[in-house]
Amino acid sequence: MRIKSVFILSFTSFFTASCYNPQTPEELFDLAKTKLLGADEVRFNMTTYWEDPNLKEIEITESLVRLQKKENKFFDYNYIGEKESSVLAYLDDVLLLVNHTDSTVKVYEENPIDRYEHMASDNIYLNYSPIGLMRKKSWTYSTDTVIDNKTYHDFVNVEMDTLIDDKHVYLENHLMINPANALVDYYSRRLFHNGMRSQLIEVEFSAYEFPINEPGLSYLPPPGYTSQTSGDNERKVLLSKGEQAPDFELTDLEGNKVKLSDYRGKKVFLDFSMIRCGWCKIALEEFNKDDFNFKENIVPLYINPVDEISLIKKYAANVRVSFPILPNAKQVGEEYGVSGYPSFYLIDEAGKIELSFSGFDEKQINKVRL
Repeated sequence: MRIKSVFILSFTSFFTASCYNPQTPEELFDLAKTKLLGADEVRFNMTTYWEDPNLKEIEITESLVRLQKKENKFFDYNYIGEKESSVLAYLDDVLLLVNHTDSTVKVYEENPIDRYEHMASDNIYLNYSPIGLMRKKSWTYSTDTVIDNKTYHDFVNVEMDTLIDDKHVYLENHLMINPANALVDYYSRRLFHNGMRSQLIEVEFSAYEFPINEPGLSYLPPPGYTSQTSGDNERKVLLSKGEQAPDFELTDLEGNKVKLSDYRGKKVFLDFSMIRCGWCKIALEEFNKDDFNFKENIVPLYINPVDEISLIKKYAANVRVSFPILPNAKQVGEEYGVSGYPSFYLIDEAGKIELSFSGFDEKQINKVRL
């Protein structure tokens, strides 16, 4: 949300905090660091104020952030950052970007590795969060600051102080720690060019929680969302009802040849899925229910155009797939216009498309249910 406003958090220097708390500022900083970095899980709300000095506007963003300690390849926490338009989640070395605007889930792969690592370890939910900020070095107590009639210890970190093309660039970070609870309530990032403020970013933290013995973080996007890999740059369109279904021949995990045209006279239900897709798994769980049966004359096939066969075998050893699994199906996915997962096709007895849809849709799935 962008609003026309000149409002931004008002910071006023104050002379002393000795009458508010007996701790020295340095002791309070160490206590806050231990409290935040020592917790197995931290949850908080963050309100971010982004100043656009050219438009003289402030953009305000509300987010919910959850971090849980977990040894991953690129960051030692699992985390979920949620705002109104999107969600960024890094869970057990899988990076997901959920876009609520087009109802998609982008699954980022480790290729190219540098881009994946950058996104997983360098983003607003980490860099501007108390966890990320406390991990920075060289914080120095500066002064005391009053915000909304409360006094905070203000700690400063100078991130940049240099000349670039005869321009003096100076960037400093401020942490405002509340002596009453030893938590970071405010963060301020102040950029100056030749002594003039160029940009101001400020964050307010609230509603801290420190859950204990909670299960591992997980995230499931809303029903109907489709998952894509980071390599899906072009948005494809599923084939439509009445079109001829492209024939294909694939080998299942048991080594059997499966050719679509061999099923003429029967209907074939194609489940295009990928491993790192929450709703793909939900669909499989639906098909595995004791009271779920496909209508007579329907042959179901599980097709994975995305994942390597070694991963699919590991997946199948832990997740029940009650019909043939067909890997190495990238070309088939392209021919069927699949770019989001799960996607489904029902092909009639003559080999024509009878039904096609993307995302887990219970009403559509009931059309193939006995």
